[in-house]
Amino acid sequence: VALVFGLVNLKDYFWYKEGVSLTISDSKKPGIFQRMRNLMDPNLSFGSLLGGTVLLAAGTSLVEFSCTAGFPVIWTNMLVSQNAGTLTFVLLLLLYLLVYQVEAYFIFAAAVFSLQSSRIEEKHGRLLKLVGGTLMLTLAGVMLIRPSLMNDLGSSLIIFGIALAAVLLVLLLHRVILPRMGIRIGSEFSSKRRKHSSSRRRGNR
Repeated sequence: VALVFGLVNLKDYFWYKEGVSLTISDSKKPGIFQRMRNLMDPNLSFGSLLGGTVLLAAGTSLVEFSCTAGFPVIWTNMLVSQNAGTLTFVLLLLLYLLVYQVEAYFIFAAAVFSLQSSRIEEKHGRLLKLVGGTLMLTLAGVMLIRPSLMNDLGSSLIIFGIALAAVLLVLLLHRVILPRMGIRIGSEFSSKRRKHSSSRRRGNR
């Protein structure tokens, strides 16, 4: 499952939101944003606000489940391979959720302070897909071939380092070396050409 998630994320780096994708579709975003705006109504009672918040959070989590389920699958598989007991499983689950929430708060803070004057562009989404997909593929491969490598902190760090090196190699090949050779893979370059040609047409007008 994690291998499939990783491959789809890598596909999204090259062909963003084309074909099978684990990205929230643009058609669902207006509804999510509208429900968020509805919760800002000052006339809402506390009960309505609380219930609306719970429903919005549950609905959003359901919509984005396919985008974020890869890593929990890998993590659960790691616990199973270690024969973790119930108490250990619960404690590690709480730790996982804590780290996940802290990360979400950092992302939220970055959005509040930096995205007021700019928005997340497609290129940032592509980069996130590349990093996430490469890491999923690396971890899934380790769990399939030799899960004991995840028993040691040193070897685990090496595995993450290999995934990071693979990301940098893909970026170097895809955005520097291959374009210089006249080879352009994926939809990113074609979308840039369309934007460039449309801006030139507007300039000519």
